[in-house]
Amino acid sequence: MASSLRILWYSFRKCRVPERGEGSPAARLIAASRLCVLPMTIYAVTIGALLAWTSGDFNPYLYIALLVGFSGAHLLDNLINDYYDYRRGLDDPSYFRALYGPHPILDNIISTGSLAAFTAAIILYDALLAVYLSLTRTPLIGLLAVAGGIIMLLYAGFPFDAKKLGLGELLVAIVWGPVMAGGTLIALTGRHTLLQGLVYAPFAIAVSLVLIGKHMDKYEYDSVKGVGTLPVRLGLGATRIVASFLALALPIAGVIALYMYEHSPAALLPLASLPLYFYAYRILSREKPREPPKGWDVWPLWYVAAAYMVMDALGRTTIWSLLAYGLSLHGHPQAALIAAGLLALLEILSGIKMLRNESR
Repeated sequence: MASSLRILWYSFRKCRVPERGEGSPAARLIAASRLCVLPMTIYAVTIGALLAWTSGDFNPYLYIALLVGFSGAHLLDNLINDYYDYRRGLDDPSYFRALYGPHPILDNIISTGSLAAFTAAIILYDALLAVYLSLTRTPLIGLLAVAGGIIMLLYAGFPFDAKKLGLGELLVAIVWGPVMAGGTLIALTGRHTLLQGLVYAPFAIAVSLVLIGKHMDKYEYDSVKGVGTLPVRLGLGATRIVASFLALALPIAGVIALYMYEHSPAALLPLASLPLYFYAYRILSREKPREPPKGWDVWPLWYVAAAYMVMDALGRTTIWSLLAYGLSLHGHPQAALIAAGLLALLEILSGIKMLRNESR
């Protein structure tokens, strides 16, 4: 039990994938699904829940049920993507996917039977939750669930490969925006406004930026194999311009949307991470070095790590902002002010520390 929990913790924090036979079968299955990227989903669902809270509706039990459902779907999507890429010959020992960590199928970490059981469990849970919410809230929940499932299959390559058509980045923004954040909001309140959509849109695009960074890292491999991702279609130089622009533009867009929604100083919280955004900008705007800098422990991942920093900071600060605004709305303005100030200070110090470490 302790071994399995340790595997899951390190997998969440460091993208560690267990060797075959290490830990319990369930722990290996979950860890191999790239547990470390789960914060994307946690942030999206939480942003949707806080939008519901600040508009007067919140059910903590339903929030947890949605968080479990979306998290399971995210992990399942990672495994299905690896499975289909392996079956059609894209993921092989020479491909980039096998260079930054063990492949769950290629390296025999999980069995096909375990994957099938996990797939059935997640689909059953999410289907029951979608049916319940469609009957008790709005049928729109069912439509969003179906849309999310179709996008998951298209991204994995069934019945056609959306990545090869350059649609993967767009589909990711749709899932982590309208489907996850928007779906959570609708499930909790039964309604959704355009302004609320603008609040979570910068974060959803930041999740897409992570995928762009990943595809930048594997640009040479995808070019050879004819995988038409956005970097392959635009060219690496043009994609660096787009990615570095987004690293600075998304937090500014987030602040504008939050202020339109809150009319509160708490809307400025995403700006507290400006040092971190500039650090990510430097990485995304330059050519990848031939060797990793000292202390860089995720090599050969490079651009995706910088893009993840942007997503992570924007997700955190959007949540902090909505939380502070919600405290103010619920009669705790002083607590909201203190919390916002402390969180802003922590973000600033974290970014400055990172810039100092880079300069050494």
